[in-house]
Amino acid sequence: MEYKETMGKRISDLRKRKGMTQEQLAQQVGVTAQAVSKWENDLSCPDISILAQLAEALGVTTDELLGKVQLRSLAVEDTEKQEKRKHTVNVRLNMNTWEKVIFSLLVMGLGIVFLLNALRVIQLGSGITFWSVLWPFCLIFMGVMLCKSDLSPVSLGIALFGLYMLLYNVGIIPAQYKLTWSMIWPAALILIGLTVLLGYLFPKRKENGEGFFHVEKGDPVFECEEEGGFVSVEAAFSNQTKKVIGDEPFKGANIDMSFGSLTFDLTEANIENGATIDADVSFGSLVLRLPAFVGVKSESSAAFGGVNCPAGDPNAAIRINLKGDVSFGKIEVEYV
Repeated sequence: MEYKETMGKRISDLRKRKGMTQEQLAQQVGVTAQAVSKWENDLSCPDISILAQLAEALGVTTDELLGKVQLRSLAVEDTEKQEKRKHTVNVRLNMNTWEKVIFSLLVMGLGIVFLLNALRVIQLGSGITFWSVLWPFCLIFMGVMLCKSDLSPVSLGIALFGLYMLLYNVGIIPAQYKLTWSMIWPAALILIGLTVLLGYLFPKRKENGEGFFHVEKGDPVFECEEEGGFVSVEAAFSNQTKKVIGDEPFKGANIDMSFGSLTFDLTEANIENGATIDADVSFGSLVLRLPAFVGVKSESSAAFGGVNCPAGDPNAAIRINLKGDVSFGKIEVEYV
């Protein structure tokens, strides 16, 4: 990580390194979250009386905090932290010797069949080509190997899709039962979502290593930034509440949360009319808590989820816009 020139940027980077929110840092040094926000935006500086306490909370020396000496290497720790926060799906093929031999023989067999067809020794159907058989066969084989190592909706779906395409290409399945891309990609998303969800809810490991399709449960993540009346929240694998307070007008928020729950509380915020909340929710729930005098206009969409957004007072002088995108989750508006 490059050396930051201002104290505000150093405080911001060190706080993120410690995995703390502005509210948490404020509690540790006995100030308000707004004070921390002003420090990080270089609008003010910490009082000299709390510099030692602030440096201790951030895990550095006072000289490092003041910029007299360069911060100790953060790159390694930040990289490790980012790696822990990744929620990835790793797919790899692990075939033993006999499986490789069988796969090779079957591919060679296909080649021999189509070579004999080209030499007119045997006669295949006019619509059957080498590639129309080879790629579905490869899908079947890969799906079976995936199921053998780690049965999941995705691995089973790959095998069944390969079988369908093989039967369709050789003419066994009639043309009226052809699958279209408008059917295939939503089905693929459903299978991927189910696999990730099942892998998170029921994690499993094998004694001889991880399987073909392994989902690693990530560490809890909660990051919140406030600047110029806008709030940015990223939450994953956690159960958190973010309460916006202060005299600064709330102009909007960008919320990205997955695998968990988040309550976004605006009951004590100075909400600006027309503020917009963009929320992306996957495999989790977001509760938007509002004062009773605020109305909501929702432009949200949900795939395998729901949005419960009562409009509120039709004569409300203050209205906010909610733009939600929900996948396997929900957004709910509560009035207090």
